[in-house]
Amino acid sequence: MIKKIGKTIWRFFLGILAFFALYFLFTFILTIIPTNRNFQPAEEGVDLYVISNGVHTDICFEITEAQLDWDKALDFGSFKTNRSEMKYLSIGWGDKGFYFDTPTWADLSAKTAATAALIPSSTAMHVTVLKKKPTTGERTRKTKVTKAQLLKMEQYILDHIQTKNGKALLIDCCRYDGFDDNFYEANGSYSLLRTCNTWANQTLKEGEVKTATWAPFDKCILYHFENKYNYD
Repeated sequence: MIKKIGKTIWRFFLGILAFFALYFLFTFILTIIPTNRNFQPAEEGVDLYVISNGVHTDICFEITEAQLDWDKALDFGSFKTNRSEMKYLSIGWGDKGFYFDTPTWADLSAKTAATAALIPSSTAMHVTVLKKKPTTGERTRKTKVTKAQLLKMEQYILDHIQTKNGKALLIDCCRYDGFDDNFYEANGSYSLLRTCNTWANQTLKEGEVKTATWAPFDKCILYHFENKYNYD
């Protein structure tokens, strides 16, 4: 009996190891295989940023270049920054618990990781307002897109925000230190197969920007933003 139980436990752990081995194998393969491979930065268009904090990836654009009315969708009065000083919106989507408890990898707990990985869970939209243009670097990449491409991405983002009477539903908690940000209720479920980064990656796909076929991690997206896309 004990031997049978031991074999069952061993097979269970082998199954888990096999699953994660395949997960990372497919991550590698689907990262290096791009979608929208013919994409070229627009000669006349607007700046689009991909910003990672090492865990979560945001899509960022200038408010004055936005094609949708974000003043109407978001309550800018709930931010600390005066409306006249707001220049950019940086927006991401993800698991509520993961977002609230894990602003950096150093904050990741086993419980949060296990819950996010194994249990499809409710989501939040994270919106940060910036006073200045983001500085490109290892975790911040930039390209240029047409206004039509930006509109497609904005619409995809807006479709994932829960609203009431046209206004995003604010989650009045859990702001990150050093940032002027808000969380909002979001549509969709988070899982190991649909992470904050796969959402950002899909946003880029909607905008016809070259990116990974599948991107569960931030580096999967950043890999496709070549140096030639970065300019100041």
